[in-house]
Order: sequence, then structure tokens, then C-alpha cells
Amino acid sequence: MRRLAPFLILAACAPVPVSPERAAQLCRDEVGLADGVQGYVGVGAGTGGGKAKGSITVTDRVFNPQSPDEALAACIDRRVSGAPQPTTFGITVGASS
Repeated sequence: MRRLAPFLILAACAPVPVSPERAAQLCRDEVGLADGVQGYVGVGAGTGGGKAKGSITVTDRVFNPQSPDEALAACIDRRVSGAPQPTTFGITVGASS
């Protein structure tokens, strides 16, 4: 039983195939990074004064960008088949004041 424990843990973490509809829902966030760059800026005011925040994320996909449609199709295919997400490397820089 002890020899099976590592395999059971790995099996529990493996991607599970989903329906095309569910895959489309799950993939919507990934499409934002299809070209390797994503960011936002927020500005507001309240009783405590003005507030601002922002963030930018850059990944290695910037070297091999995809159109949003290509990224969505690839993500849905991957999720429906149960394949793992490709490894990407990147950095996120954010600030708030």
C-alpha cells in the first residue's frame, strides 16, 4: 500500500476531461494571456482620498503569441481531452496606493 501512495496522489492531481461547454467556461480567463501580456489599471476615490492600483503580467507566450480565437480553441481541446496545461513562465508586477 505504501508503494501505491505516490501514484494515488499523482492520479488525484491529473487533469480530468470535461464537456466542451464547461471547458469554454474554464478557458475564458486563459484567453487574456494568449499574446503573453495582460494588465489592468484601477482608479477610484472615497472618504479616505484617491486610490490607484495596477498590475501587468508578462509570460513566455510573448515569444509565440496566439490570437484569442486560437488560444480559446487550443484550451478547449486540451481540457476536453484531459491533457495538462502547458508550462509557462512569467512575472506579475503590481502596485497599489
